This record gives sequence, C-alpha cells and structure tokens, in this order.
Amino acid sequence: MKKFLKFIFFCVIPIALLAVGIWFAVRFHNRKNLSAQMVAADVDRTFVVKRGEMTLGLRLNGNVVANKKHKIGLEASYSTKILDIVDENTHVKEGDLLVTFEETELQERIDELSTNLSNTEEELTVAEENVKIQERSNAVTLREAEDSVKQAASALRKYLRLTRSEKRDSYDLGIMNAETSLKTAEKNYSDKKDEISKTSASDESERASNEQALSKLQDAISSAENSLQTARNNRKSFKRYDDPIQKMTLNNNLEHSILNLEKARISTSSSLLQAKKRVDNLTANRRRIATQLTRYQSYLPMMKIYAPTDGIVIYGDPDSRYTADEIKPGTDAHKGMILLTIPEMSNLMVDFDLPEAFRSKINPGNKVIITPESIPTLKVGGSISEIATLPVNQFFWDDTSPKIYPSRITLDSQDDQLVNGMSVLIEIISSVLQDVLYIPVEAVFENDKGFYVYVNKDGVPTEIPVKIGDSNDNTVCITEGVSEGDIVYLYRPYQKKQTEE
Repeated sequence: MKKFLKFIFFCVIPIALLAVGIWFAVRFHNRKNLSAQMVAADVDRTFVVKRGEMTLGLRLNGNVVANKKHKIGLEASYSTKILDIVDENTHVKEGDLLVTFEETELQERIDELSTNLSNTEEELTVAEENVKIQERSNAVTLREAEDSVKQAASALRKYLRLTRSEKRDSYDLGIMNAETSLKTAEKNYSDKKDEISKTSASDESERASNEQALSKLQDAISSAENSLQTARNNRKSFKRYDDPIQKMTLNNNLEHSILNLEKARISTSSSLLQAKKRVDNLTANRRRIATQLTRYQSYLPMMKIYAPTDGIVIYGDPDSRYTADEIKPGTDAHKGMILLTIPEMSNLMVDFDLPEAFRSKINPGNKVIITPESIPTLKVGGSISEIATLPVNQFFWDDTSPKIYPSRITLDSQDDQLVNGMSVLIEIISSVLQDVLYIPVEAVFENDKGFYVYVNKDGVPTEIPVKIGDSNDNTVCITEGVSEGDIVYLYRPYQKKQTEE
C-alpha cells in the first residue's frame, strides 16, 4: 500500500501537474495569438492615446452672404404681374433692364382718372356758379321777407297811432252831434210847446196844426235819441270788438311776417350751405382724384426696373428664412415683394444659427475656420462678429422647434472662390488646451459607476475606469485612467466578440 502511495505521489502527481501546465501554456499562447490577430484586424477601430494640444469648439453649418445686397422689387404701391424678367444667375451691368411689369391696367386706370378729373372740374364750375346764384336768390328772398315785416310793423304802428284814434274820434264826434241834435229837438219841442201855451187857438184847424207841429217835434226828439243811442253803440262796438280784432289781426300779420323772415333765413342758409357743401365735396373729390392720378402716373416709370449696380442676379430674398415666392413671368407682384437680389461680392460674410445649448460656450470674437462644402480644400479664417441678443425658434411657425441665435462671422480675408449663398462648414474655436491627454469620443463609454474605456493590455481588451475633462465634437480630454501610448478601442470589443460568436 505504501509503495502504491509513493508511486502516485512521485509519478502520477508530477505527470498531472506537467500536463496541466502544458495545457495552460498552450491556452495562453492561443489566446495571445487570438488577441493579436483581433488587434491587427481592428487597427482602424483603435486609437493610441496622445498628449498634446486639443482644440475646443463646435462644428456648425452656415451660408456665405454679402454684407451689402441690392434687394430689388416693385416700388409702386400697385399690384401687377411680371411681364418679363432677366434669368437668374445672369451677370448684369448697371443700367441693364431687369424686370418689366404689366402696365395695361395701370394705363387704363390713369385714363379713367383723367376723365373723372375733367368731369369733376366741370361739375365744380357749375356748382360754384350755383353758389353765386343761390347767394343772389337768398338776398332777394330775405329782402322780400324783411319788407313784409316792415310793412306789417308799419301797418300796426299806423293803426295804433292814427287809424284807431281817427275812428275813436269819429265815433265820439257822432255822439256829440247826436247829443246836440237831441238837445236841439228837445228845445224846439219845448219852445213850440211854450209858444202854444201862450197863445190860444181860435179855431179847430189851428189847434190841429199846433198838435201836428208838436208831434213832428216829438218825432224829431225820438229820432235824435235813436241816433245818439246808435252812435254810442257804434263806439262801444269799436272799443269791444273792432279795435281788439284789428290790433290782433295786425299783430298776427307782423308775427307771421317775422316768422316768414326766420324761415327765409333758415331756408336760404340751408340752401346756400348745401350749395357750398357740394362745392366742398367736389373740391375734395377733385383733389383726391388728382392725387390718385398723380400717384398712378408716378407708377408708370416704375413698371421697368433697371440694375442699380454690376453683379449677378439672384431670385428672391436670400436673407428670408421662410418665404420662397416663385419668380417668373406671370407672377403677381406687389410692393414689398423682393423679386431680385444683386449682392456685392467685395465684402462677404457668413451667417449661421447658433443652437441655444451652445450659447454659453460661444462668444463674439471666437475664431472660426470656414470650409465650403463644394471646395473642401479651401480654408478661410474669420471670427464671430455678431450673436443675436435673444433666441428665436428655428421654425417660426413651430413654437416647439429648437431655439437658435442668428449669428454672423466676419472673414479675415476675401477669397474669389467664395460666392453669396455658398454652403460652408464652420469650425468655431472656443479655446485651446495645452499638453493634455485626449482620445476620440467613441472610445469612452458610460455605466452606472461612471465613464470607462477598453485598453489593450497584452493583446487583451481590459475595461479601465477614467475621468474625463473638456471635449469637442471629436475628442475628449482624459484626466485620469490612461497613459500616453495606451491603445484604446473605439467600440465595445466584448460585445463584438459575442456578436461574432
């Protein structure tokens, strides 16, 4: 039994340990070869950690614009149509004809206004003559009404001062005459009666004659009494009826004539006012028509637009973000509508939209590098000259669209290869870090513990925690975790291996 144990301890165990060692050696060698092959195959998917200068900034898109643009449109406050227009991108000289507008309707409008103006002037002349006639007619009407008032007042005064006194005196005189006649008749009767009483009648015929004479005298007394009563009644009737009625009639005539005078004044004033108002309306209408005619006549020269300077024609307004009117013959045109733009190429700039998220990192004065998309080999330096004070929506019709700050770049130098409207790539340099370790942003990953990278350790991808610093669109600064010369992976190698398996 002891011999068997010794055999196992001295022979079997060493042989087993040797076999295990050989197995581990072969496995390690195969694994190292596999990692080396994987690294060689992924040479474009790894990065050697570098130390040096790292530029912080931002990449955006922009457009080349002219600092001064001649924006051309219809200057007349009149809607018309484009009759003819120069082709876009045409090189024009100052004074060349650019746009011709339809002017037939404008000319018809001018002719119509000219006719209306002539007719209105004729109506105004007639209306002014009517005012003069109305003034003379009013004067006659007022004079007649005033004469009626004077006549009525004169008749009243005449009656009160003369006619009434005369009639009253006449009635008083009639009474006096009647009283005198009555006294005379009574005296005659009394005298006759005394005479008869003093003489005695001798015969019958004489007595009859005396009685007849007394009877006549008595009748005369009765007649005189009747005349006196009549005279008194006439006077009473005059005082109670005739005089008040006559005064009332004359006063009414006077008041009526005064009322007619007031009516005449109002009527004549109204008639004259209407006549003058018509003159004023026609005058204002003539002035309005004349103003319109002058304005429309001034539009005629505007129906042709000539080039204000030499340059290349661009349709529409290149500065407008959202409007894109179709410019061609037959298009409706109105004042304020930019039809053509001729930019001056001598002073070009670059406009771009700065996203709100990057506003705190970018400031006026930051240096930029401009690269035209159509000429990637051309690099033009510049600096940010303007950043809008307030942000606006990228799409004005959508309140939920991202906020941007319209901004502008001034170029350090002008290049003949740059033209207005050219799309460019903008690299904004906010700062430059010196002597720092940096790797591509694709090499940095994140989990719930923080950031980490995969480093090639003897051909084996190893997960290493790192601390990061500033970054730009392409690279990130590493402050702790890797060293210069380390090889980092730009992907997750274990995930790739699992995927391949």
